[in-house]
Amino acid sequence: MAWLVHNDEPVALELHNAWIPHGRFRGAGRLPLAAVIESGGSARLEFSVAASEAPGSTVQNAFLILQVSAGASAWRIFARMRVEFDAQAVPRPIVEVVTTSESLQ
Repeated sequence: MAWLVHNDEPVALELHNAWIPHGRFRGAGRLPLAAVIESGGSARLEFSVAASEAPGSTVQNAFLILQVSAGASAWRIFARMRVEFDAQAVPRPIVEVVTTSESLQ
């Protein structure tokens, strides 16, 4: 799966880790990242995801979680989504809300 992550902040964001923890739409654990998204810039992030849902089903409350920093500040970014499976059971994640939480580096 791939996500396009855009930085609307006035400073560059350093991406440190990512994970997709849902039981029915799960990534391969916590994945280290070494990327920087400049202010106003975007980055395409691709991850392998395990999912085996029936065609036409939906998984609610899946998350893409990113650990990021800018200078001395650090956050976790939570992209909450629902994942719809088409007629061939191909997953299509739809981001519903993005929130942040301060974290320790």
